[in-house]
Amino acid sequence: MNALVTQGDSDKPAPGPHTTYDLIICHQDRIVFHDHYEAPEQRLRMCVGILTNSDVLADTITATRAAQIRDLHNAYVAQRQNGPQEIGGARDEVVDALAKLCREWGVQLYVSTTAKKSAAPERLYSVITEYAPGQVVAEHFTARASRTASLVERAEHFFASPGHIPAIALTDELRLAALVSMFLMPATVTLTESVLDADEGVYRPDSNTSPIR
Repeated sequence: MNALVTQGDSDKPAPGPHTTYDLIICHQDRIVFHDHYEAPEQRLRMCVGILTNSDVLADTITATRAAQIRDLHNAYVAQRQNGPQEIGGARDEVVDALAKLCREWGVQLYVSTTAKKSAAPERLYSVITEYAPGQVVAEHFTARASRTASLVERAEHFFASPGHIPAIALTDELRLAALVSMFLMPATVTLTESVLDADEGVYRPDSNTSPIR
């Protein structure tokens, strides 16, 4: 996923001149942790630390489950050190594996990477997920295709293996959003578009489009 940020009712901020790596942890459809980091390796270390050593999930992550998380993490680290690729990159395979493990315990992990440029894009394609009143996560993309790919990736988190999403939904953002919303009930998922107000340096809703729920 891309550019997950927690926000209230204010306008979306224009992108800044750096890259951030976000981590969101949910438990029983509630956001229990959200922070961003300067590198994927730092995000991974914090993810493992929060899951195994923090009081945030102490009632859910038992000592036995924490050991499973550490073993899985160590196995992936050893595999990557001996392989041609480094940990991190476009797809964080370690966090993905941890997410599949933790999902069995009612814990959901979400990560995002935002490569921000000095020149803000003129248009943003957004996914707004409201988990509960006051708990809103917004994902912003600079291209519609990127938003569609993110929705596909997000929906796949709810299946044990890829390839279960109906073919008719793979290129249909409305169907994908509905699928994600169904898995996250009672959360709601809304698709919006916004354009840059260069004078004010903020993004405002596009008057030619309407939110899609």
